[in-house]
Amino acid sequence: MIQRFLMAAAGLALAMVTGAASAQDYREALVEDGVLTVGTSGSAPPFSMTTPTGDLAGFDVDVATMLGEALGLEPSFEKLDFAGLLPGLTSGRFDIIASGVTRTPERLASEDFILLSPYIVNGVAITRRAGDDEITGWDTVCGKVMGAVRGGTFQKIALEQLPADCVTETREYPGATELFLDLRNGRIDFAAHDFLGPNYLLKSGQISDVVVLDDLLATITQSVAVNAGNEPLANAIDTQFAAWRDDGTLQALIEEWFGASIDWSAAE
Repeated sequence: MIQRFLMAAAGLALAMVTGAASAQDYREALVEDGVLTVGTSGSAPPFSMTTPTGDLAGFDVDVATMLGEALGLEPSFEKLDFAGLLPGLTSGRFDIIASGVTRTPERLASEDFILLSPYIVNGVAITRRAGDDEITGWDTVCGKVMGAVRGGTFQKIALEQLPADCVTETREYPGATELFLDLRNGRIDFAAHDFLGPNYLLKSGQISDVVVLDDLLATITQSVAVNAGNEPLANAIDTQFAAWRDDGTLQALIEEWFGASIDWSAAE
């Protein structure tokens, strides 16, 4: 009995030392001591958006704030157009990017940053004007003008999976706000975007006169990207994500922001 107690005590002490060392490891490589520096777009509702008072809000802002609390760090947010976020992370400007980053094979294989396990399951969808009955699904977009967010992956997935020369004209925008404004004004015929985001904008009354089609070209997963020079931070956040997937924390946050439940079996 005494031997088992001593072994357990030793194991607990080792775990505490290991945990402390791990925490020290990710703290040593932070952009700023004691601070979790977060890059986000502020223009991808409801992942990351700017309120009328200039404050940041959204699913990613909540996730990053919760991560800061869990890791004992103070979150500090920096806004940048989505196209500049990954280069900014690679250059060491941020510790993490929290802005609905899609987990593509190319990004998962990158040595420039570490893309973590899924925190949400989403899809590549069409958003079109409400009165445009010619577009009923992905098989009807050939010859149409496609719009997308600059630096995103939805247009890339669309162009890879649609027939060659199907879409010959595309226009890119700094964020979703500009994208959907041009869609409503008729400068593009449809937006290649995610499924959850535009649905949120419609339900919250932030956009109107558009329709999000439920014909998904692909199922995607999204997550947070971490500076490649701080693998201990990536491991700590991934461990936290695993716990939050298991205990329902991420599901509750998704339902709060998107009004949808997630089939985690699609997450890889």
